[in-house]
Amino acid sequence: MRYENEPCTGCGQALQPETEDVVVCPDCGAPLHRRCWKETGACPYAPRHGGDFVWVPTIAPPEPEPAQADGERLGIICPNCGENCPSDALACDNCGTDFEEFTVAMRLRFEQEQLRREQYMREHFPTYRVNGRDLTMGDTLAGQPVEEIALQLRGPRRAVARYLARFEKDGPIGWNWAAFFTGIFGPYWFFFRKLYKPALLLAALWMAAMLAFMPAANAMFDRLNPLFEQATAAQEGPAYEAASRALSQEWLAVRQEYRWHMAAFVAAILAMAAASGLLADPLLRRRLWENIEYVREEGVAADGPGQRFGRHQLLIRLGGFSLVAPVLYFWASYLLPGMIIDAIAWFVR
Repeated sequence: MRYENEPCTGCGQALQPETEDVVVCPDCGAPLHRRCWKETGACPYAPRHGGDFVWVPTIAPPEPEPAQADGERLGIICPNCGENCPSDALACDNCGTDFEEFTVAMRLRFEQEQLRREQYMREHFPTYRVNGRDLTMGDTLAGQPVEEIALQLRGPRRAVARYLARFEKDGPIGWNWAAFFTGIFGPYWFFFRKLYKPALLLAALWMAAMLAFMPAANAMFDRLNPLFEQATAAQEGPAYEAASRALSQEWLAVRQEYRWHMAAFVAAILAMAAASGLLADPLLRRRLWENIEYVREEGVAADGPGQRFGRHQLLIRLGGFSLVAPVLYFWASYLLPGMIIDAIAWFVR
C-alpha cells in the first residue's frame, strides 16, 4: 500500500492501511487516520490549501513492477483505501469508491465544517472596549484585523483590551508594568510572551550583572553567616543578645564597605527593569504584526471561512505564551552563575 508506515499527519503514528482505516485529504493528498480526521474536522495542512502545496510522502515509494515500468503507470490513488488505480479510472477497482463523488462530498463536508466554526466564532468572539470604541471580529486596529491580534495575545478580555489600546498608539517606547516588575528578577515577561531574542539579550545582561556582583556577595555572606549561625543556635538569653548585636554591627560594617558594589548592582537591575517596561509593548506589537505578515506570505488567505479558520489556527500557534521558557530560565539563572564561578575558581587553582 502507498501509505504503509507513513506518519499520520494528524497524530504522527505510522499508518497501517491493511489493518487501519486511512483517509486522504482531497485537496493536498495528506493521509491520516479516519479517527484523526474526525477529531480535528479538517486537514492539518488546511492553512496551506489554495496554493501550490501538495503533500509529499516521507517514505520512498516501492519500485514499479515491470508491467508498470513499460508504460502502464497507474495514476489515481483511491482516497478511501489507497489502492493504485489507472489514470482514467472513474471508481476504485478495490472498494468501488466513486472518485468524483468522494471528492465533492469531502470538500462539501469540509466547507460546511468551516462555516460552522466561522459562525460559532463570530457569535462568541468577545467585544473589546478600546479607547472609547467597541471592537470585535471583523474590525481593524492599526490596519490589522482585531481577531488576529487578540487570538495571538490570548488571555482575559480586560488584559487583551489593555494591550489593544496600547497597540493603537504606535511608537518606539511604551510602558508595561508587568514587564517592569518581573524585569527586576529577570526577563521572565519576554520569555513568557515568546520574545526570545530580547529575552536572551536581557538574560545575558542579567548574568553579567550577577557574575560581577557575586564575588562581593560571597564575601559579605562569609562574614555574616557565622554570626547568623551563632544567633540562631542561641535562640534566646544573653548569648542570643550578644550574637544579635555582633551581627548588627557586622552588617553595618559590611554594608558600608560594599556600598558601591550594592549600589551598582541595584542600579543595573533597575535599569534593565526600566528598559523592559519601556520596550515590552513595542516589541510585542512588532512580533504580532510580523506573525500576521508571515501568514500572509505563506499564502494563507482570509477570503473564505475555510482559509480564515486555518489562518486563525496558525496565528494561535505562532502567538500565545509559553510557561516552560520562564521556568527553564529560572533554573538556569540560579544554577549557571555558581557553575561559572566554580569553573573559574577551578581553572585559577
